[in-house]
Formats: sequence, C-alpha cells, structure tokens
Amino acid sequence: MDFKDKVKTRRLELGLTLEDVAKAVGVTAPTILRYESGNIKNVRKDKIKALADALQVSPSYLMDWENSDDFNSSFNYFMKMQMLLLGYKIIFDDEDGYIILKGKEGEFEISESDIDSLSNDLESFLNFKIYELMKNSRKFGK
Repeated sequence: MDFKDKVKTRRLELGLTLEDVAKAVGVTAPTILRYESGNIKNVRKDKIKALADALQVSPSYLMDWENSDDFNSSFNYFMKMQMLLLGYKIIFDDEDGYIILKGKEGEFEISESDIDSLSNDLESFLNFKIYELMKNSRKFGK
C-alpha cells in the first residue's frame, strides 16, 4: 500500500475527518486531501511524525521504512505495554505459528483477528475518551 493509501485508509478506520487530521498535523484539510490523493509526494519530516501520531501508526509504517507484513514486529507497542500493566502478555511462537495470551487465568491460544479486534477496540475507546476530555475542557493556548 502506498503512503497516500495508508493515510486515507487509516484516517477512515479511525473515523477521523480531513479537518481532524489537519488540526492534529498543523496543516489545512486540503493539504491532507492532497496527501491522500498523492499530489504531495515530499512530506516534511515533522509533518510525517505529526501525521503518524494523528493516525496512531509509526512514521516507519507510513513511509515503508519497515516490513509492514511482519505481524509480530508491527504489533501495537502501546497495546503491549497496557496489557503488561494489566498482567497479560502476548507471546508469538513463530516456530509453531501460535499466538498465546498469557495471564493470571492461564495461557490461551488466540488469533491475529482477536488481536486486531482488541487493538481496534482499545483505539476506539481511547479516541472516545480523548474526545470527551477535549469536549469538556477549556481550550488552552492558540
């Protein structure tokens, strides 16, 4: 998938508007549209980082600096840390092709789709809570 497709697909997955992403990146909505259409090919480093943060992905993923097909290496770092704090761990057994969820209740074999679902649910919940925080807070600064 090209940069432009990753930007648009991820924005839509998160339910964000062009304006939402533009505000987070510090550009205009038409600029985001030009990223998504491929009209802008040379994106500044600071904008790549801001765009990746807004879309909750790594800059490496957006720019194809890593192998995005390697599921184990692309597993969401934030989710791993949150699960560890709750006492759970995901174990990837590449040799036998298993994914194991380990916790106080024992060890359970799970699938990539289980992890995708958990990750999407966590992202949706966080987006909702952040939106609620911003909606109920006083705007600060510019």
